[in-house]
Amino acid sequence: MQEVNKLDPELASKIMELPISYEEKGKEIGKEIGRNEEKREIAKKMILEGLSPNLIVKVTGLSHEDIKVLSESINN
Repeated sequence: MQEVNKLDPELASKIMELPISYEEKGKEIGKEIGRNEEKREIAKKMILEGLSPNLIVKVTGLSHEDIKVLSESINN
């Protein structure tokens, strides 16, 4: 911390903001992971109900490959 205070104030300010920006980015990534998991759970239920892969892709926003993998995991 003392070393940072010896730097140019503008640079020191940017350095001190780094941990905050990484924390915010981590929270953002965590939320995205949660949303993707929720989409997968919904897709699994739709697969079990016999809905078409095209409809599942359209509703969940997951890819056709994701739906294929989920279908295979349910059937195995």
